[in-house]
Amino acid sequence: MADLPVRIEVIPGDDLVERLRAHVPAPAVVTVTCLPHHGPRQAVGVAVDLARAGYTAVPHLAARSVTGRAELAGYVAQCTDAGITDVFVVGGDAADAAGPYAWSGALMEDVADLSGGVLRMGIAVYPEGHPGTAEEELARTLAAKQELASWCVTQLCFSPDILRAFPSKLRLDGITLPVWAGIPGPVRIYRLLRLAGRIGVGQSLGFLKRSAGGADTGSVVRQLLSSASYDPAPLVDALHGAGYEGLHLYSFNDLAELAASDLAGAIRS
Repeated sequence: MADLPVRIEVIPGDDLVERLRAHVPAPAVVTVTCLPHHGPRQAVGVAVDLARAGYTAVPHLAARSVTGRAELAGYVAQCTDAGITDVFVVGGDAADAAGPYAWSGALMEDVADLSGGVLRMGIAVYPEGHPGTAEEELARTLAAKQELASWCVTQLCFSPDILRAFPSKLRLDGITLPVWAGIPGPVRIYRLLRLAGRIGVGQSLGFLKRSAGGADTGSVVRQLLSSASYDPAPLVDALHGAGYEGLHLYSFNDLAELAASDLAGAIRS
């Protein structure tokens, strides 16, 4: 199904390393989210454990959850000591900044300085915009961060038309970073519907509901009752030739589903 390299995004949780070993063997590329209730400490800690287990680990750093340069220096040291070469930097969802990093660009400057340029940084891009930020502001901040970034990942999107057109749109806007397509893995549909509504992927949410109600699978309600899983194959197929560097799979820790899917063979470092 996929002829592009695949990365897997996971959420810190109990027995995560053991579950990955059971379903997604090393040296797969695994990125570790930094949610407000986990924080960067846990994201970096899990990434270090994964790196030591043979995975290519990429921790997320949420700028608004970092208290200051000293804390950040500790994370940078942990990463470089473990052989981690990439981090994914986001602003974060915390209501108030815990320290001086009100946005991700400020934290990126300190990561570059503290690591001596050793750590490559990825950033988020938004095919459907961001619910809390105007399009002009998104474009301005993205251009500012491009100088420090090495790659970017799209926010979760279900629409093949939107995703297929997005790399070309970025190029027209002067963004030349390699782009990874952020797509859902084979995850339970009720979880995707709940998440999509929360993060504001409006057009994609409508597409998901329509596709879930297709003739082969029955209505959305029927799928919810049967706990059916989303099939990413049509979305993956639609991205061929669109200019993506690879696929970034949002797994939501449904690792058994992922291992049983057609994408399993494409997961490589």
